[in-house]
Amino acid sequence: MEESQTPTELRQRVRTDIGASLRHDFELRGGRTVRRLVLAGVVGSAGALGAILLVAGHSFGHHAHWHVAAFSAVWTGLLVVTLAIALLEIRTPSLPLARSATVGLIALGIAGVCGAACPDQHFFAWWSGSPPGGRITEILGLGLSAACFGLVTAAAFGVVATLVALLGFHAKSLRPALPTAFLSLLLSPGVALQSVGNPWTVFAGWLLGTVVGAYLGVAGGMRLRRILVR
Repeated sequence: MEESQTPTELRQRVRTDIGASLRHDFELRGGRTVRRLVLAGVVGSAGALGAILLVAGHSFGHHAHWHVAAFSAVWTGLLVVTLAIALLEIRTPSLPLARSATVGLIALGIAGVCGAACPDQHFFAWWSGSPPGGRITEILGLGLSAACFGLVTAAAFGVVATLVALLGFHAKSLRPALPTAFLSLLLSPGVALQSVGNPWTVFAGWLLGTVVGAYLGVAGGMRLRRILVR
């Protein structure tokens, strides 16, 4: 039969056990964090390259080399940071950063699928040549036509991405502004690259329409989810 331990020995044993548990947990979490950061870097870089290849189109023939390099660097940085936030589940009591980043990533994925299905990889040129887009351009001009295009597409991406990202999540803790910021940031390099060669009003209108559309889409998706889960 073991001898009874003194209070001092018991306290020492408890401290030793707690320290060992904390070290083990730190090692597990540290390894997982490193793996997720590496994954974010690899997937972010590959995703940025794929997005650039998609929106630039035609082997970059109509873009100067610095355009491709600059937009690739910006898009890679945004994607890596956003993926890291989502994979590491970074959040604060008032800022659900990970879930908001997930909305932006899903929206970018949807935009990529739609872009790949578009008959013309110069999206604004395709829009301007379509019956509704051509009519709007004729009446309102290039800038407002681009704003309409950005608003409609970003709103559609935002609704679907929000519904998917909020599956199994308590939506009351999420507000539209933060997901809108991630969504708009992730789409903005593509908007800028596709606007090269057009008047500055095209970029300004397209970006403004994207931000407004993203907010409306995210807010609409959140409201639709609340209706569906009642």
